[in-house]
Amino acid sequence: MTGSHVTTTTKVRARGPATPQAMMRALAGLSVAQHTLLAEVARHPRPVTVAELAEAMGLHPNSVREAMAFLVDTGLVTRERQPAPGRGRPSWAYQSVAPTQVAALSREFADMSAAVAEHLAASVADAQGAAHDIGARWGRRMVDMLATPDAAEDDPTGRIEVYAGKVRLFLSSLGYQPLGDADAGRMRLYQCPLRAEGQVPNPLVCQMHRGMLDEVLAILSDGRVGAVLTPFAGPSHCTVELTSAVEPADGREPADTAEQAATA
Repeated sequence: MTGSHVTTTTKVRARGPATPQAMMRALAGLSVAQHTLLAEVARHPRPVTVAELAEAMGLHPNSVREAMAFLVDTGLVTRERQPAPGRGRPSWAYQSVAPTQVAALSREFADMSAAVAEHLAASVADAQGAAHDIGARWGRRMVDMLATPDAAEDDPTGRIEVYAGKVRLFLSSLGYQPLGDADAGRMRLYQCPLRAEGQVPNPLVCQMHRGMLDEVLAILSDGRVGAVLTPFAGPSHCTVELTSAVEPADGREPADTAEQAATA
């Protein structure tokens, strides 16, 4: 990539709890039967045995035992030996150590973003600028992690259509559900990963999105292309419009749109 905006994320083997990526992949790969069994295990406040699960679900113990072995291998469930009540082999008891829905992880991320926005609004004089900076730092990390191609190397003239496709793929990979518009540089976003179900996001969360988009485009186009994010441009979407040769902007005025929606 070209320009001075590129940062490199150093990957090291860190000690501590595991990251949620493997858990999300495991949840996404479950069959309907495996997911139903995981939900049943998670319903119990204490470790539960194969016999108890089989009785509760009306299944053969061997089927439950096989499925539980798979869930243990994925890391979604743990098991421990129960004290034997008498002679014979002690039973395994299982307990869930993961959410049963990927949506739970998404909600956690949205709530954390809202908490950051509330903190900025309450304690930072220039909350808009701080939110934009957070978004820019986020954008640098995401571009590095996703290894997004540098469009500036493909098209040094800065044509909007060259970058629109790359931005759409980038936003799609992050879960924004972008759809192209008749205008080559305009797209509608039908999903927001930082929005909790049934809630209007804090305007500062929208400002974080602006910072992310500004930084991503600065990296991809070497400053030749910018973007205008309009929250709640329609009843079910926001819009992003790419523009040529714009000066870097903090996007403060468009934030009013989110504020109006929040008070509506």
